Amino acid sequence: MHPVLPVIQIRDATPGDAPFIARVVLAGIDLCDLDAALSDEQQGVFEHLIEICRMDDTLYSYRNTCIAETDGECVGALVAYDGARYAALREKTFGLVRQTSGMDLSQNAMETGPGEFYLDSMAILSDFRGVGIGKMLMRDRMDFAFRDGFQRVTLLVDKDKPHLQRYYESEGFAFSEAVFVFGSWYRKLALSK
Repeated sequence: MHPVLPVIQIRDATPGDAPFIARVVLAGIDLCDLDAALSDEQQGVFEHLIEICRMDDTLYSYRNTCIAETDGECVGALVAYDGARYAALREKTFGLVRQTSGMDLSQNAMETGPGEFYLDSMAILSDFRGVGIGKMLMRDRMDFAFRDGFQRVTLLVDKDKPHLQRYYESEGFAFSEAVFVFGSWYRKLALSK
């Protein structure tokens, strides 16, 4: 049973939100559940990722993130940005990840590119799932993208999560192509204005 939906506010993230954003990114690539305790190995990656999220010019920067909150508590977040910025942001971000954690992400396919507004990572605390917060975050960023002149919004969904693909398709997204990132095949979905 879901709690009564509290008043949810969507706001731009701040540097102080970096720990929550880092958890969202880890959850987005299935390295942890947003609510779960982190293993020692995950904790090390998490601590480095916090610093990356505090920076202005990385993929997972607070500047690219909107937060869903209630009563001052972060309950969800979405990292999204202009695909034209992806290559430069990726180079810096993946370089920092390799330097701090030893993870080499350079073999990942390009997730997005010019002409696309990319919804990168999203996660919601388990107590707040299923009540529309994800939809609120997505609508906020899609409205922003279309107001800013983008004609296409894209995202990736894990091929092993067909329920998520069905959800995004119900929101108007359609299959575009298969993409190999983070050691797995994903389906790229696109929504055109």
